Amino acid sequence: MKKSFYGFAIIVLFVGLAACSSKKESAASIAQEWCDLNGKAYKAAEGPEKEAAEAARKKFEDNMESKYKDDKAFMEEIGKEVEKCEDASEGR
Repeated sequence: MKKSFYGFAIIVLFVGLAACSSKKESAASIAQEWCDLNGKAYKAAEGPEKEAAEAARKKFEDNMESKYKDDKAFMEEIGKEVEKCEDASEGR
């Protein structure tokens, strides 16, 4: 009985710590994630795989736009970072 209680307490502790930690996103990390998604969409063969990759990229874009729509300076910073990695993600 005590073993299961301690196991449960440890699990609750880890879940609580994970929920409390806030992952701060930087313009560079957002741009890198977009470039990774763009690379997958660019390199995917035509068909369902390409459509899924493009949908994932679009969903990410929409999420970031809604999250940071009021912070124009941050959105511009993301745009500058994207320019740095966009060509590489498309194999240029």
